[in-house]
Amino acid sequence: MRSWKNIFFNITLCFNCLLLLFVLLGDRLSVPAWLQVAGRMHPLLLHFPIVLLIVYFLWIGFLSRQTSLKENAAAIGDGLLLITAFSSALTALMGILLSKEPGYDAEALFWHKWSGTIVSMLSFCWYIFRNTIQSKKYITATAAAVSFLLIVFTGHQGAGITHGQNFLLAPLMHDAEKPKVALENAVVFADMVEPILQAKCINCHNTKKAKGQLVMETEAQLLKGGKHGLLWQKGQPELSLLLKRIHLPQEEKRHMPPEGKPQLSAEESQILYYWIKTGADFKMKVAALPANDTLKQLANNIFKNSTEEVYDFDAADEKKIQQLSNTNRIVHPIAIESPALAVNFYNRQNYTSELLKELLQLKEQIVSLDMAYMPLKEEDISVITKFSNLRKLNLNFTTAPGKSLVLLKQLPLLKSISLAGTAINKKDIDPLARFPKLRSVYLWSTPVSTADMAIIKAENRAISFQSGFMDDAVFLKLTPPILENEGRVIVSAANLQLKHYIKGVAIHYTTDGSEPDSIRSPMYNDHVILDKSMQVKAKAFKQGWIGSDAIVTDFYKGSFKADSLQFLSPPDSQHHGVGVKTLINDEKGDLNFRTDKWLGYRKNKMDVLLFYKAPVTASKVTLTTVTDVGSFIFPPVSIEVWGGSSANNMVRLGIVKPDQPTKMQAASLQGYDCLFAPRQVKFIRLIAIPVPLLPEWHPVEKERLFKKEHPDKKVTVKVPVDKKAAIVKKEPPAKREKAWIFADEIFVN
Repeated sequence: MRSWKNIFFNITLCFNCLLLLFVLLGDRLSVPAWLQVAGRMHPLLLHFPIVLLIVYFLWIGFLSRQTSLKENAAAIGDGLLLITAFSSALTALMGILLSKEPGYDAEALFWHKWSGTIVSMLSFCWYIFRNTIQSKKYITATAAAVSFLLIVFTGHQGAGITHGQNFLLAPLMHDAEKPKVALENAVVFADMVEPILQAKCINCHNTKKAKGQLVMETEAQLLKGGKHGLLWQKGQPELSLLLKRIHLPQEEKRHMPPEGKPQLSAEESQILYYWIKTGADFKMKVAALPANDTLKQLANNIFKNSTEEVYDFDAADEKKIQQLSNTNRIVHPIAIESPALAVNFYNRQNYTSELLKELLQLKEQIVSLDMAYMPLKEEDISVITKFSNLRKLNLNFTTAPGKSLVLLKQLPLLKSISLAGTAINKKDIDPLARFPKLRSVYLWSTPVSTADMAIIKAENRAISFQSGFMDDAVFLKLTPPILENEGRVIVSAANLQLKHYIKGVAIHYTTDGSEPDSIRSPMYNDHVILDKSMQVKAKAFKQGWIGSDAIVTDFYKGSFKADSLQFLSPPDSQHHGVGVKTLINDEKGDLNFRTDKWLGYRKNKMDVLLFYKAPVTASKVTLTTVTDVGSFIFPPVSIEVWGGSSANNMVRLGIVKPDQPTKMQAASLQGYDCLFAPRQVKFIRLIAIPVPLLPEWHPVEKERLFKKEHPDKKVTVKVPVDKKAAIVKKEPPAKREKAWIFADEIFVN
């Protein structure tokens, strides 16, 4: 017994010394990958010391007094306390190792790290001085109370890091309920997009716990993105990292939110998709969207108008509702505890006018009536006019004569009517303008011409006429195809790999820069070969679905790989990639320019020399770059290519001057081709000149000028901030900023 106690005591002493050393070293401590594996066992072990300490409290307080256990009570208690001290030290030590992984905020870890260390030290000191502490009951009680409070505090701090701020006390805290926003006052981001991010993303992407170096708490942080690049491309949801991660299969490691966490609903995914597609505007109001815009239609499902619907009539008898419901006609409340009723008709072959007349027993309570596909007559329209509280009427694909629609003017509260698939014409529609409350009319698949529809909309601006939408027959849009080729550099001929998760989808593609369609563009099969530089565009098509947006991918191939490369002008010290190999290692970078796949130039021009052991006949040199205007990264002003048989005897082969951005825009990748007459060379020199000064339209330059003219006023620039790369500074500089060039590959053909 004494032997194993000595072993555990010495190990626990070593663990506590190591723990204290690690805590004091702080950021200076570097943890190898194999130790990070041990650190990830922290969540598995952290419950053991808590349970053991509670068992020890129970032992010394109650169990040790049992007659049968008194003889060995002290030994058992000492053993429990020693194991508690050992497990506390081991758990805290693993927590320190885990904290060295990226994604954790240093400030958030501070109290959790120190309180966990103190718990370990306290339990070990308790074991050392156990006889003194247990000699007095009040000392034992005080030590137990302090230990308990310290464990609760430590757990609270850890839960805040893992599950979000104030996780432990959240059930007791009642946040003020956010006031309901009226549709006309709603902002798309603040009232539709941000609530989704708060509910499904913030727990893992906040200032306390930033997985993938991504924080999603503010507009600037969202625009900055994380370790894997920007979250979205404005107007191009199919290229946006956020949506790519959302739509991955749940079992995929990169799927977000992670498997086991609350997932996004179909409606939430649509909101994010269409918000990005409309430009990801943080200030755009819902009211500014067109009436037939998909985002506007999604907003209609979320928000209530400023004049909220009030039903001041009595509820119908429950038995009567049950009696009137059958297989051909369903009667149901529109919401729980609401007196308002909705009715849906089914089975066209069984319909009779008598079925409609029977509903007059509920004429006061019916607010929604769906009679789609029913063989209606003019007398049925007359019956409908007696439902005095009717708000919504669906007559899609019915045989109701259009001339009888004028009778519906007798419905004082009618707000929406669907006439899709009917034989209605412009003359039948004209009387609708005189309906007192009518605001929405759906005319999908009717004889009304495009010209007549334009006239109708111009003459009735108070009513939303939608000719491309039917509320019970929506055509869904396909998601874009998925490109499975990992690399974008063609080292050897390979098959193009495209797929789609929906069965029966046909993928059409182009390689000449044109837009793919389902008629003229070739259909994808697994025999399409990538053997030269090309741009691949692909779309998904399926009967009964709206074709997808296109995915656009550039593939590059170099015919002549340089034997060596020399920097004639060095890249920036913080963005030097993997040295000279960066430009000829066939590894394309992505929009995250902070990785070692990119070279950055700002103070110097880009000036590199490529050497070939044997002469090559070249006619094109391609430089691939990234543009990120918000981070001061612009295309080069010019790209010059020189060549010759020796480093000292070269002539200029060609020059290209890329178009420059004229406004803020989404980050993008580009390849610039410098073409020239074929020439045999052994040396190629490429010179790319950065934009010398930021243009005056850039937000940072605007602020500098404003501050120069108004030195007493303080302004905030809303652009991404990258402290590590020192590309954007918090405080505007006194002098005008320079732009960057970021390049990743040079291809010679």
